[in-house]
Amino acid sequence: MYLASRKEIAREIGTLWQRNATRFGGVPLHPSGERSYFEFVADNAGELDARRRWQMVFQQTLIATIVLGLFVSNTASSISMVRARPRALATWCCLLQSVAGIMCAVYVLTTGAPGGPSCREILWVMTACIRINDLCGSTVLLQKAYIARGSSRWLLAFIPVVAVAPIPILYATWSSPAILNSTSGGCVFIYPIYFPWMRFGFHAPINLALTVIFIDVAYRQYQRFGSDAWRKLARDGIQVGLLLLVVNMLCTFAIALEVFGIYSIALTIVEW
Repeated sequence: MYLASRKEIAREIGTLWQRNATRFGGVPLHPSGERSYFEFVADNAGELDARRRWQMVFQQTLIATIVLGLFVSNTASSISMVRARPRALATWCCLLQSVAGIMCAVYVLTTGAPGGPSCREILWVMTACIRINDLCGSTVLLQKAYIARGSSRWLLAFIPVVAVAPIPILYATWSSPAILNSTSGGCVFIYPIYFPWMRFGFHAPINLALTVIFIDVAYRQYQRFGSDAWRKLARDGIQVGLLLLVVNMLCTFAIALEVFGIYSIALTIVEW
């Protein structure tokens, strides 16, 4: 599969389309991004292009179905946790993440139906849900680190960063052109060149700080409990926290470096 770069696709669509483009809140809407997958497949196209379009629809439907199943399972687990600990912030964050995932997956699945949502609407909903995930995930990890460090007040400095970060990231994605065509490989944002590094700037510092904290806690637990430390870390949630941070850091670097071209941003879904 050919992975187009952001520059290649941006060069392909150009900028002239913005002159007469319909605008939503000042954001120019690319005509191809206003089509649904149903309209995309229904267009008259050559045999090879039509095959590519059907492949994209199938891939998206398969991914959305798998994601829906995962989040339904997560929601059931989250409800159980909320019932067991209704006053715990982490359990409610997990439930909010899971419900947002179900809503997002169901919304994506409707795009193949007549009158379904457009490419732009799908991407806007997905990015909003991913920002909810970022906010909830960072909140849970920050709270866990705060407790693990014995309520160290310097960690509270990250609260404004966690709260504010989704706003500029969401605006940068929503204000970027959304296009849907077989050349680009489907429904994608043509985000500005600064976007991956802006996201990196918001995520990397707090992820690095929390990773160092959790590794320090793991090391202290090992010194104290020896081979039994790993079981205690799993029980206290430190093990899962470290795993989340490692995945987050890998995805953050891959997105910033555009390892998979413009599709690197899709790693946010993998991370979620």
